[in-house]
Amino acid sequence: MHTALYRKKRPANFGDVVGQASIVATLRNQLRSAQISHAYLFCGTRGTGKTSTARIFARAVNCPHSGETGDPCNDCESCKDILAERNLNVIEIDAASNNGVDNIRDLREEVKYPPTTGNYKVYIIDEAHMLTTAAFNALLKTLEEPPGHIIFILATTDPQKIPATILSRCQRYDFKRIGREDMVNTLAAYMAKENIAVEKDALEYIASVSDGAMRDALSILDQCLSLNSEISLAVVQDLLGAVDHSALFAYSGALAGGDSAGALAVIAQASKEGRDFSRFTSDVIMHFRNLLVAAQITNNADILDYAPETIEKYRQQGASVGPLTLIGYIREFSELQNKMRYLPQERLALEVCTIKLCSPSAPVQVQVQVQPPVSVPVPVPAPAPVQKPSGNIPEGWQDFCSGLSMLLKPMLSQCRVEAEGNNIKIICRDAGTMQYIKDNKDNISAEIKKHFELSEAPHIMPEVEKVSTDTFKEDILTQINMPVDFE
Repeated sequence: MHTALYRKKRPANFGDVVGQASIVATLRNQLRSAQISHAYLFCGTRGTGKTSTARIFARAVNCPHSGETGDPCNDCESCKDILAERNLNVIEIDAASNNGVDNIRDLREEVKYPPTTGNYKVYIIDEAHMLTTAAFNALLKTLEEPPGHIIFILATTDPQKIPATILSRCQRYDFKRIGREDMVNTLAAYMAKENIAVEKDALEYIASVSDGAMRDALSILDQCLSLNSEISLAVVQDLLGAVDHSALFAYSGALAGGDSAGALAVIAQASKEGRDFSRFTSDVIMHFRNLLVAAQITNNADILDYAPETIEKYRQQGASVGPLTLIGYIREFSELQNKMRYLPQERLALEVCTIKLCSPSAPVQVQVQVQPPVSVPVPVPAPAPVQKPSGNIPEGWQDFCSGLSMLLKPMLSQCRVEAEGNNIKIICRDAGTMQYIKDNKDNISAEIKKHFELSEAPHIMPEVEKVSTDTFKEDILTQINMPVDFE
């Protein structure tokens, strides 16, 4: 019978636990000095080694040969019985299905009896946050003053749901996500031991999509082994329905350049390769995040965990696109990702979003009819504000921009303006800047009125400078102008 890789490679001692050095060192010191607490709380995201560490600790406190290392020998009768799950001194409770007060009452009766062999009876309560309020209350007194032969280990992915009265009676250990480098090295060692050829790029991609969870990474590797005896980046991406970095760079470059045909070609290629469009959208969002971060940082190691040449490529493209545009892209694609779960045609939604960002339609011009002022006799008439010709606005645009806030100044100073009557057309370099001006056009209009001493606030009409005129785009834009309801 096949054994899942994550079960086969479960840590056998503290030295095998990956990425939790401080926790392992603390537990080992407690075992060596015999200063063992009666209650522990292991919390952290999935696949970070909480339950595995609890099982190692349960074996170690009952192993007569743990000695100076603090590790269980895994060879004595006690260790073998615990590994085979036939030792009555180690009881694992799944709180997701045994979360009632009656279950905890039964536990309170059981803890009175000493262990049949060894020194301690260890209760490992997995997913402890699933216990009901009544169950926590029933556990509280036992947890506060347990018999000397009892150790409780509570494991949870959601410590915020653990009552404060329980937290205060436990030693808390936060298991962090496993670092990318640690995960890649560990996976490579596992595969070498299994005599399986695997590309480093494939392991790095698996570590990236696993989000610090070793169990997820091993599950992906297990699936890849079912497809092919040799694991490559293409095999992993084919299994997960993902796209490679070159496609993401091509897509973002086409999007920033207003090349809708080029961006659609990347989507079409992804469709031919059977990629999942929800995964594609998620990868695109993360790609924009990497571009945004790379353009802002000087120290790469702690924030972007990629090869130096990849980080340099991120930095160059991120700087050329601009932070405001990238923030706009992240917002648009995040909204698209939320809507995709309700859509039967994910590709259509992605293509519509792509074309709109590449070629935003011109803003609707609203004609405002101004009634002539009514002359009212007054003793001393107030002087009317001077209406300067709108033609002066393009010439004085840079002087106007120099007095704006630090956020608006660099953005508007890169735009061109055309003025006709009360309408001011602001021609932007990219779609992100255009969207920001749309969102803040009332404030910008008020600033223009104040600076140029106009009698009324002008009508702002932002648009993108570069618009392709090929026939394909004209046909698509004709369709896009129709209302699209994503809900």
